[in-house]
Amino acid sequence: MDHTTADPSDPTAARPAGPDLSSLRVAVIGAGNMGGPVARTVLAAGVRGQNLLIANSSAQSSERAAAALGATAASSHAEAVAGADVVVVGVKPYQVLDLLSELREQLPSRAVVISLAAGVTLAQMEAALGEGQPVVRAMPNTPISVGEGVVGLMRGGAVGEEQHALVHALFARAGLAVDITEEQVHAFIGAAGSLSAFVFTIIEAMTDEAVRLGLKRDLADALVQQTVRGAATLLLETGTHPAVAKNGVSSPGGTTVQGLAALERAGVRSGVAAAMAAAAQRSREMTAD
Repeated sequence: MDHTTADPSDPTAARPAGPDLSSLRVAVIGAGNMGGPVARTVLAAGVRGQNLLIANSSAQSSERAAAALGATAASSHAEAVAGADVVVVGVKPYQVLDLLSELREQLPSRAVVISLAAGVTLAQMEAALGEGQPVVRAMPNTPISVGEGVVGLMRGGAVGEEQHALVHALFARAGLAVDITEEQVHAFIGAAGSLSAFVFTIIEAMTDEAVRLGLKRDLADALVQQTVRGAATLLLETGTHPAVAKNGVSSPGGTTVQGLAALERAGVRSGVAAAMAAAAQRSREMTAD
């Protein structure tokens, strides 16, 4: 099931049809680098700020995060999950199972628990929480915070169809939400989860070179970022294969083919592949730890 989304910053944009989230109670435990963007995403999807409770490592941290998000600070994990329909766990992977064991007796029986952690399996979550607790793994990347990201969703055995639809509705403004298997998660992390960081690195390198070639930094930023955005949008909206699009701007003996040849000599293609493979391998190792 694939879900594309509208721009969350546009209040006039039509939201995808789905469950009404206005009365849904959501707890986010750990609204940090990944939990924070997820909180923004569920607010954009229709969850109300007064129904989104934030519980971080301290009361001060919870209050700061809630104020920045337009959500509500909880004084404790117990307060956050009381009456929750969905609990998002955004703590570090090594903290997840201990947290779930702590929450086991406090969670409403039908609350869907969504973990954002790499390396913690559905089976481990189910064992920590007890039989019958609905659990989901979500692998988002940071561009979900601007509605242009990707989320891979893995569904536990106790998740019913209505709950499955509810989870997709929560991520309906993320950019793209797709169902994957746990066997696919390692490839997903290489192809989406970690990939945004690799893209940021490439954009940084292109911008620095544009400055070296003589452009001012602000102009170089604008040119590179718009070109990257435009290239991706062209592929998405036309369905053109990247190789065909590349050939379309490659005149015989021209500037582009010279640049492409330099990329190949520098091993950029193999470097990108190696980065993605390394991220996927580390995901496998984390699962085995």
